[in-house]
Amino acid sequence: MTDASFVDVLCDFRNQFRLLAMVSALALVVLAVALQFVESGTATYVISVVQIVTFVIIFIVSGTLLVVCTRRQT
Repeated sequence: MTDASFVDVLCDFRNQFRLLAMVSALALVVLAVALQFVESGTATYVISVVQIVTFVIIFIVSGTLLVVCTRRQT
């Protein structure tokens, strides 16, 4: 059994996390634009806000992982 840490295993999927960060950023832009046209107080507005929060969390986690992997590589 190898002595690879959990972060090393995650860093093996660095390209996939970069793609996840880019998709999250694009989704945030689209949702931010769409939120301007949705009436506040409706179910659509609530779902949009929940999706924005979710994509922000995904973007932060994947971006942090990319930074950690880049620092470990150098």
